[in-house]
Amino acid sequence: MNPILIWFLLKKAYQNGVISALDSSVTLNDNQYGALVSWCYNVGTGAVANSTLVSRLNAGEDPDTVAEEELPKWKYSNGEVSAGLLRRREAEVELFLTGSEEGAVPVCC
Repeated sequence: MNPILIWFLLKKAYQNGVISALDSSVTLNDNQYGALVSWCYNVGTGAVANSTLVSRLNAGEDPDTVAEEELPKWKYSNGEVSAGLLRRREAEVELFLTGSEEGAVPVCC
């Protein structure tokens, strides 16, 4: 199979994992959505769907507060804090908090 097609299909799977976990009432800009797709790629769609982060977003809590409080919790690898995961979560929080006028969620079409 073509590597580009494989990447496209994987990317779509993680995008769909985020979209399907969120209630239609959740509104995110493209940076917030991108940060969650990055996180989903790293932790998996099942973990995203069952996460406190998604539960809180679906409950209507402030997205920025939720991201700042919940994303950093996902820093463990084999039961130990991973420096690499700490850096990744910091980057995802920074992206999430970066303002944008481009909407991404809910998907309009």
